[in-house]
Amino acid sequence: MSNAEFYIYTDGACSGNPGPGGWAAVIMHGHSVQEISGHEEKTTNQRMEMKAAIEALRQIPPGSKVKLYSDSAYLVNCFKQGWMKRWQINGWMTSKGKPVENQDLWREFLELIKINEVEWIKVKGHGGDQMNERCDHLARRTMENQGVANLEEEQKMCPESDIPGQDQKCSEQSEESTLDAHENTFKKSIKTGVSNNRPVRRLGLLTGGGDCPGLNAVIRAVVKGAGYNYNSEVVGFNNGFKGLVENDAFLIDDFTVSGIISRGGTILGTSNRDNPFDYRPGGSSDYRQTDNDRSGDAVENLKKWDIECLVIIGGDGSLLLAHRLSEIGVPVIGIPKTIDNDLPATDVTFGFDSAVTTATEAIDKIHTTAESHHRIMVVEVMGRDAGFIALEAGMAGGGDIILIPELPFDYSHIVEKIEERQGRGKKYSIIVVAEGAYPVGGEPLYQVKGAVKRLGGIGSQISREIENRTDMESRATVLGHLQRGGSPTSYDRVLATRFGVKAVELFQAEKYNEMVCLKGTKIESVPLGKAVSGTKRVDLFSEQVRAALAVGTSFGAPINGSSGG
Repeated sequence: MSNAEFYIYTDGACSGNPGPGGWAAVIMHGHSVQEISGHEEKTTNQRMEMKAAIEALRQIPPGSKVKLYSDSAYLVNCFKQGWMKRWQINGWMTSKGKPVENQDLWREFLELIKINEVEWIKVKGHGGDQMNERCDHLARRTMENQGVANLEEEQKMCPESDIPGQDQKCSEQSEESTLDAHENTFKKSIKTGVSNNRPVRRLGLLTGGGDCPGLNAVIRAVVKGAGYNYNSEVVGFNNGFKGLVENDAFLIDDFTVSGIISRGGTILGTSNRDNPFDYRPGGSSDYRQTDNDRSGDAVENLKKWDIECLVIIGGDGSLLLAHRLSEIGVPVIGIPKTIDNDLPATDVTFGFDSAVTTATEAIDKIHTTAESHHRIMVVEVMGRDAGFIALEAGMAGGGDIILIPELPFDYSHIVEKIEERQGRGKKYSIIVVAEGAYPVGGEPLYQVKGAVKRLGGIGSQISREIENRTDMESRATVLGHLQRGGSPTSYDRVLATRFGVKAVELFQAEKYNEMVCLKGTKIESVPLGKAVSGTKRVDLFSEQVRAALAVGTSFGAPINGSSGG
């Protein structure tokens, strides 16, 4: 332990909320141990938690390194996620427009953390940590003895009667041995975090690539699965691999993940532009390049947080980076996430069902306006190299023509299908096209903005071509990121939860460099190398495609001797 490093434990107690309250802190520096405490006649538990930390930090000389341990998830998260700075910018108003409570203490915190390097660490309260229990006892005793603000020095330096597991009497120990015993107790509680001395293990967690419904359900499953079943902690890195490289992270607890299973997106944030092996301003979208390599920073940040294994939730690009990190010695577990459902090592990825549901609902709505105006309506859905969303949403929504990247289409076949429907009295048609679909002899259509290329525009191109080749009006609708947003379906919530729990089980078994997957009805795992070995695409001769053909759906080109519907 360096001379500049301090360890602080804090806790507060309150009777009534508001009501009489007490606070206490234990400060340790080398062999010096100091216990402080105080009370307020009418206060809240949250204020007492804050008061304990502030009074302890006041005792620390400027320029020191401080590790501050608290059982208040709210307080720790306020610092980990920078809430004070947001409140300050907003004029000390919450996001709901209400004044922030305990502003006097928050403002003092801002000043104190400017002069010292403070690391906030969540510990297990209510008997889960010996030093936290010591602080809780002091706070409660101070609250009950309203006149007692601080204990006498003899009581400070001989707390054996108050700390569980210490049987020796003060008279039987020298001052030095007493302090050594106190220091060892303190260090042990820091290392184990629980009273049964079982070591607390730590997982890292990040979400990479595009967002999709179900990410929060996975985060919740990992945090709850690790905490409830294995007494393990989870450190979340913000904004994908960027947070890993820049050490933008915080300890995720049960409070943080409460109620997020139904929320779309990811509470951690994500990015598909930050490759640790090719880390450039503005990011890099090519996960295979190696230029400005900052993977070493990523590894060091994992060590700073004492993380044994990194769980990466992502699609093909993020899992490729996961595989590359595993090759330089980082224990990694992957969880497959993509609305495209194009990962070959799993039958289904979470996010896919939600995207298909969103697309199907949109197609249902397009039907009524198409029928009313006797138009050809083109619905462009996502699907870079794989047409699973177009296929399933097209079938579920009653699409007349489905165009996918696996089968280049022919405009003459599309027009033939439209005219065939007109001949049967059908005055409108619905075309569902994947963004990566393209005509025979052509290639996928990209929208270029500077150095950035994005798939898109094929729906409008098809609509224009139909109007040129027929006497019918046509309109194109691009669903775009609607498919990534919104609440996950029940199927995706359950699948995401099962994936998260399986990842924690792999971590506990130290079965690293694997990706969890769905095989049939069972959750299994496969080596990461196999998981990123290629792209899963629609099988043109599958039972699903045959079923679509059987009900008259056209794929814009012949399949297996069929005219394409």
